[in-house]
Amino acid sequence: MNSLAALLEQFSLSELTRVLRRTVLSSIALAAIGFVVAALLSAVIFAWGLVIGFVLGLLNIRLITAQTAKVGEKKMAKPIRALASLTLARLAITTVIVIGLAIASTALGLGVVAGIAVFYFMFLLNLIVGVLRHRGAAA
Repeated sequence: MNSLAALLEQFSLSELTRVLRRTVLSSIALAAIGFVVAALLSAVIFAWGLVIGFVLGLLNIRLITAQTAKVGEKKMAKPIRALASLTLARLAITTVIVIGLAIASTALGLGVVAGIAVFYFMFLLNLIVGVLRHRGAAA
């Protein structure tokens, strides 16, 4: 956790905004491509799960930024504890949604898991590109 915080501290707010914007745009494009490919392969339920997974990833990122801003504004004595409890609640809700959808339909649940995984892969890829650009500009 501390190494991620140290990594993110290297970015300005505008750079983090660019990383998140690129993640959102690339994820929307990938979700659309994935939906079309899965639908062409007659896996329409999986395709909808894929889209739901991307939406859950997007919502999670939005909640992270909103909750971090809220905790920052309140100037709490232990902000890490507050963020950790909010993260635990977010992950629990996401897990319950994914398990519920997987119970309802295995293909739907697998699509949701795949969508979330691809979304976070894109987030990490965009974060790595941002780090490399940041270090290239600093050199």
